[in-house]
Amino acid sequence: MKDCEVQMYEDKTPKRTLGQNSIANHFRDEMDSLVSRFFGGAAPFAPFSTAAQSTGFPSLDMTGAISPAIDIHETDDALELTAELPGMGEDDVEVELRDWSLILRGKKNVSYDGGGDLHVSERSYGSFKRTLPIPANVDLDKITAEFDKGVLHIVMPKAADEEPGHKIKISTR
Repeated sequence: MKDCEVQMYEDKTPKRTLGQNSIANHFRDEMDSLVSRFFGGAAPFAPFSTAAQSTGFPSLDMTGAISPAIDIHETDDALELTAELPGMGEDDVEVELRDWSLILRGKKNVSYDGGGDLHVSERSYGSFKRTLPIPANVDLDKITAEFDKGVLHIVMPKAADEEPGHKIKISTR
């Protein structure tokens, strides 16, 4: 962009400006703020402020921000839930049923040994808990869970169809 300039302000933070267009400047400031919040730390055009940034490696600064990604698939016979839990084992995860809710709970521990200087850590660690409502047509006594290579598979069979409802005749007084 040929109209783009970089100016230094008193706080020594460079800012981009796009000519005299205040809407473009406002948009650029909003985008800089959004990127800054996403990547953690200073705005992308500011001097390096973290060890990860000074090494040239990006950092998402998401330590502790763990929440398993899930898929829920419905077949004629069951609801099937799949949760991705990379780096975790079956002993790190709990599955619980309570008040027609399926509760997934677990903890992923830090896996580096602490030796040397850690320059970048983008992997997520910490505890998580997800609560998902279970539909009324699921047979709670037949739910099964299986863990395989960091993926949790939960099968929730549908209950046998109960006797179909019937209409009630409405009479007049």
